[in-house]
Amino acid sequence: MIEIYRLANRHAGKLLLLGLAAVAGYNWWRWQKDKALLAERARPEPMPDWQAWPELPTVSVLVAAWNEAGIVQEHVESFLRLRYPNKELILCAGGPDGTYEMAHRYAGEQVTVLEQHPGEGKQAALRCCLARATGEIVFLTDADCLLDDGAFERTLAPIVNESEVVATGVSRPLSEQRAHPFVLHRWFIEVGGVARWGRYTDGILGGNVALRRDVLETVGDFEADVRTGTDYYLAKQILSRGYSIRHVADSTVATRYAETTREYWRQQTRWLRNVVMHGLRFRAYGEVVRCLVPSVLGALMLTGPLFALGLGRVVLTGWLLAWLHVFLRRLRYVWFGEHVTGCPFPLGGYPRLPLYILADFIIWTSTLLQYLSKPRRSRW
Repeated sequence: MIEIYRLANRHAGKLLLLGLAAVAGYNWWRWQKDKALLAERARPEPMPDWQAWPELPTVSVLVAAWNEAGIVQEHVESFLRLRYPNKELILCAGGPDGTYEMAHRYAGEQVTVLEQHPGEGKQAALRCCLARATGEIVFLTDADCLLDDGAFERTLAPIVNESEVVATGVSRPLSEQRAHPFVLHRWFIEVGGVARWGRYTDGILGGNVALRRDVLETVGDFEADVRTGTDYYLAKQILSRGYSIRHVADSTVATRYAETTREYWRQQTRWLRNVVMHGLRFRAYGEVVRCLVPSVLGALMLTGPLFALGLGRVVLTGWLLAWLHVFLRRLRYVWFGEHVTGCPFPLGGYPRLPLYILADFIIWTSTLLQYLSKPRRSRW
């Protein structure tokens, strides 16, 4: 083995050329598959006509809002604009920025505003909302989401018309964020991943999910003490009871995406931790591994040049090829996202892609360190 390693170091240049060809060839092949997937994508189904539905059950929209003063008014107004007639919004709001006071201005016949206190968290806030809900269907969304008729009705339709018990859609950035390359880059990655989902999925999007009230009661009504990862925990409870989660690809709720690295770091590390910590509890070991792999990969990519100093040029060759592969993969996501969404990626965003990738490596690696600290593992 040592002799083979020495030989590889002596021919690192040739290995680099072979690797470049292999990486380019592999990504070209994946690009052809992306083009085929794009060609096979079904056109969005027509908007469901709620006036023709066999029944119009009352829908309770539950929202936990903390420090969302910048968007909570728009959120409530988007709910009030919905044409679906039998609906109610129960909003548990709080935070030192005055979110509760701003939301309380809208309290009325269709809007109930409860006060959220420091330390309660999302799970407890939703529990309070549910206690006041009267609907046969519960719709969960976030305070930084703006509802619209299309997304709302598309998510409800499988439950009302097709005997599904849980349905979830996807998200899209706010309209004013669609020129922001950092936001578009993240959105396009999501679009590329979701495009490969089937009719059913094993997770829910907390900003766009509807479920029957009796199903929510069966899985615990938010009674479990879940400090973080409410959405993931709820999805696993639903699946563990034998229910299926319908994926509604054409239902997209506008939501505010992270625009700063710090905000994105807090969001991504929390999501990774949620899957690992709760996934172990529900024995979703495949999902746990899929969330640990990026963290390990990030650590290797950040430390690769240091290992190359001691182990030789072959390590540096592998590190460079890995960087190239990740970069080409991101280019494929951008291309696919542009064609699916119709939103062009700004030219100024392409030189920033390596920086976005580096940010991901750092964020993924930092998540490993958070597992070592109990307070950080459960931090929102």
